[in-house]
This record gives sequence, C-alpha cells and structure tokens, in this order.
Amino acid sequence: MTTTKVCHGIESLQKPGRECPLCSRLVAYRAELRELHPDWHNAPVLDYGPVDASLIVVGLAPGHKGGNRTGIPFFGDFSGEMLNGALTASGFASYKDVAAPELGIEPLDVRITNVVKCMPPKNAPKPAEIRTCRPFFLDSMLVSDQTRTVVAVGRTAHEELLKAFELKLKDNPFGHNRETQLTPSLRMFSSFHCSQYNVNTRRITAEQFTAVFMRVREYLSSL
Repeated sequence: MTTTKVCHGIESLQKPGRECPLCSRLVAYRAELRELHPDWHNAPVLDYGPVDASLIVVGLAPGHKGGNRTGIPFFGDFSGEMLNGALTASGFASYKDVAAPELGIEPLDVRITNVVKCMPPKNAPKPAEIRTCRPFFLDSMLVSDQTRTVVAVGRTAHEELLKAFELKLKDNPFGHNRETQLTPSLRMFSSFHCSQYNVNTRRITAEQFTAVFMRVREYLSSL
C-alpha cells in the first residue's frame, strides 16, 4: 500500500502515549477519572479501523462514557450507537453481533478518529488544547491512496479538516450534509454532531445522520 502524505507535507508523527503530558488540564482530569473509574481506559484514544479505508470519520474528542471508557473512538455511548447504526446501514462496518449491537462494530472500510485524543471536561476542549493536539490529528490524516472520503462529525471537525488541508473557512462554511473537495482525490462530507442533545432538540435525526453516509457510499460508487 502506498501512503500519501497530506496536511502541510508533514512526516509521520508519534502517537500520543498513555501518559501524554502536553495539556495540563486534561492530564488533571485524566487523573481524576482514573480515581473515579480505575477500570476505564482514561487515556488518549487512538484511531480505530484499517489505515487504507475508503472513509475516515472525524469527531471532536472521546466521550465520557464512550471512547474515554472503552478506548475506542465513538464506542460505548449514545453518539457511538448513532455512528454504528449509520456505518452498518451504509456498509462501512458490520456489527460484531447483530443480536447484541452494544458489542460494537467491525470496521470494514472505515477508520474512526478524533481531533482531540483525550477526554476534555464537559466534552469541551479549549482552543489551546486543540492546537496542542493538532500534530496527532494531522498524523491521523496521513491518508492512503485508497482513502477518498472524510466525514466531519460536527463543526470543529469540519474546521480542523479545513485547516489541515489549508482551505479557508469563509469559502467552505460548515453545514449539514455539505460537501467540500479537500484535495483532487479526497472529499469531505460534513454533518451536525450525532450527540444526544442534538437528537433531543431535533437538530438532527438518526435518518438524517445515516443519509450522510449513504451519500458517501453513493459518491464512492460513482468513482
């Protein structure tokens, strides 16, 4: 497999270690969570899925009971259930056990990652933490020749992908089911976040979220 370097031509970077010390607030919160939940992951959450997947899904940061608990991005909470349903419906993943979807998915043709690798308090990383974690995010965006699409789940993911590919926000505003050509061979599909709050307030429905991934599948089939 040939790997294409993108994102300012950076070379491959080291992944954050379990004891990554770079963000003092997140380090302190990690220690607090380890005291409260010693059986949880409580560490940076790395990418999940094959490196040569056709699709990369990008979220903001690990959820409290999702990736921070399980060690897998978008797994174990409401947002994870929404994403799992969308990925399986569109054929990018399959359930480990259809009768027990809580066991999670096998990523068939998708890699899942986050802009920020550690769980932030109240699910809200500070701008400085996003900047500090950006080298690790850029490493996640070293895509293979087979990677042709990215889904940005939420506004921050959309904006960070634009920065990674040196595109201007004013020319590529965020919106649900909006498409942006990042490079001649890589297209971004943006979506409102699949959080429980957004679903409860009807900002997005499961059907609307799944429709984004069905559109990705349609696009890939046209290539």
